Amino acid sequence: MRICFLVHELGRSGGAQTIAGYARALAAREGWEADVIVTDPHAAHVAPDLDGVPVRRADEGGLGPYDVAISTWWTTAAWLWEVPATRRIAFLQSIESRFYENVHFYERFAAEQVLALPVDYVTVAGWIGRVMAELRPDARCEVVRNGIDKRVFSPRPRERPGRPLRVLVEGQPSLWFKGVHDAVAAVRAMEEPAELTVLATDPGESGGLEGVTIEGGLHPAAVADVYADHDVVLKLSRVEGLPLCPLEAFHLGLPAIVTPFTGHDEYLVHGHNGLVVGFDDGPGAVRALDRVARDRGLLARLSEGALQTAATWPSAGQAAEAFATAVERLAAGPEPDRVAALAHWQRASRRWTELTRFEVNRLQGMVRWYEGALVERDDALRERGAEVEEYRRRLEELVSSRAYRASVAARRLIPRRPR
Repeated sequence: MRICFLVHELGRSGGAQTIAGYARALAAREGWEADVIVTDPHAAHVAPDLDGVPVRRADEGGLGPYDVAISTWWTTAAWLWEVPATRRIAFLQSIESRFYENVHFYERFAAEQVLALPVDYVTVAGWIGRVMAELRPDARCEVVRNGIDKRVFSPRPRERPGRPLRVLVEGQPSLWFKGVHDAVAAVRAMEEPAELTVLATDPGESGGLEGVTIEGGLHPAAVADVYADHDVVLKLSRVEGLPLCPLEAFHLGLPAIVTPFTGHDEYLVHGHNGLVVGFDDGPGAVRALDRVARDRGLLARLSEGALQTAATWPSAGQAAEAFATAVERLAAGPEPDRVAALAHWQRASRRWTELTRFEVNRLQGMVRWYEGALVERDDALRERGAEVEEYRRRLEELVSSRAYRASVAARRLIPRRPR
């Protein structure tokens, strides 16, 4: 089977690493060929291969033919029909429209359209599969949970009695939905002594964080070393698909303190391998951190629960086999129902048109309010300026008057009293 993965760019995010891992694993299978195709026409230097998997540009021509083309992000979905392929699959690592704030309604709308395509789907988490079953009961969707490289992420001795709690905050500080600033603030507000490290994809994009050690851009083995040097992971995200950091940390015995972002319940059980705190509950996060800092017995029990969860989680090799099986099953199945997909697309378009109209009207109302406020401020400044000019004119008239000059001259003639 010949397949291609359509990627916007060869990034360093966890999602990009998952795609690269699947491409390498499938290319190594007997009877399989795999290409990685970069769709961004403005991508800078593109390496000719990715650990042995050929990398090509979408605009270079001569691509394919492929048995299966797989999109990996909403910006790559349109390219499913630009490369010659017999079947098409959208690989969903989240509901991608959720990564954008309300003001980015055009991007949110475009990302939502991926869910209305006449394609099959593979996703990484059960919650995404359930969303797809509700939105697109006509579409076939396979759930393949991301695997962990258990050769790299494995238990190590971690007993360090008497030292402050070492907290690892994971997430890119410059991304609004990662909650890194909230997590850093929670650690700094602890009553118990603690040491803090931030693990980011790009440590150069600090998002304004100061006085914090930021690790990033690391090889997986170096990431495992960072985990091994900490006691607990703190992740206060608002949006996720199936985040791998807590899972990787579980394999080294680190429990996690998290918000209830989508995907957390795929592996985290409150009180067993971690703790769940509420969204926007800074005091709750602080209390959870202080609790594990004071009660090292609790920390040990959570650590043991993390290792138990890790033992049952699929390895990277098992996940790659499951992904290959899912692709084979979808490719051998019936063609997607284009009529049902079009019906969903029409419903989604109407919904997003109304949502966009509402958001545009709201923003236009805000703009009109600020414009009115600016006009009122300018009018007030002009009135105040006119008053100042009038006072200046009267003062000049007073100073130049004969009476004022006479009073000044008379004052000079009066001798000063000795002190």
